[in-house]
Amino acid sequence: MAKPVFVLLHGAWHSPSCWGRVIAELEKAGYEAVAPALPSSGSTPPTPDWSKDVELIRQTVSALVKENDVVVVTHSFSGMTGGTALEGLDKETCISQGLRGGVVRLVYMTAFIVPEGFQHSPEGTRDNMLPEMVSSLNDGTVTVKPEDVKGMFYQDLDDDTVAELAKELRPQSLGAFWSTTTHAAWRHIPTTYILTTGDRPTTVVAAQYLVDSAKASGPHKIDKLIKVETGHSPFISRPEWTAQTLIEEAGRPLQLE
Repeated sequence: MAKPVFVLLHGAWHSPSCWGRVIAELEKAGYEAVAPALPSSGSTPPTPDWSKDVELIRQTVSALVKENDVVVVTHSFSGMTGGTALEGLDKETCISQGLRGGVVRLVYMTAFIVPEGFQHSPEGTRDNMLPEMVSSLNDGTVTVKPEDVKGMFYQDLDDDTVAELAKELRPQSLGAFWSTTTHAAWRHIPTTYILTTGDRPTTVVAAQYLVDSAKASGPHKIDKLIKVETGHSPFISRPEWTAQTLIEEAGRPLQLE
């Protein structure tokens, strides 16, 4: 079979453009990459929940697995929607249905790797949200102030670059944070976790906790933890490393301890 196709899922407040540097590197290496625009980020009016994200991810991947193996890469918030959307799209299930491909690996990039039934914040509240997350119940959105963008997303980038990137951020649906996961794809698909150690210290601790908790929660296919000294967004600060790591992980068979 040909090289797998990468499906790159952006996190909250972002858009597909954040993957541009990595897509260029993947294409130079002969790989196809798709980055859908997830509706919970930037829609007007804001989406009431994350169901449109899940639907779009599922549609995108379902179309590709008819003929291709697929690697799904989630960043931050999209670990929740990506993990929910991929039920029944693992390679084994797809082949049993007569398809030629399937999802052969997941890569969680400092992403929410959470079990079924996980809800970031109880509906109607801003519980578990960071102080930098400015929520509006009237507007149904969550935003990040420009002065907080570097500390949230781009710790290892210079101020001028951060200022330009801040212009691309969009309001995030508040209802998406109130949604609940219904599937944990990492139980069924070989999974790599990339932990960015130059991130916010609390995020680093939380990410390690989520990985450990997922492994302890029951059956899983999390077989690789990669730690890299970058900020929250290595696809921007280290695109060559990110692309090469994705390529290496795409071709690696499941190797559980």
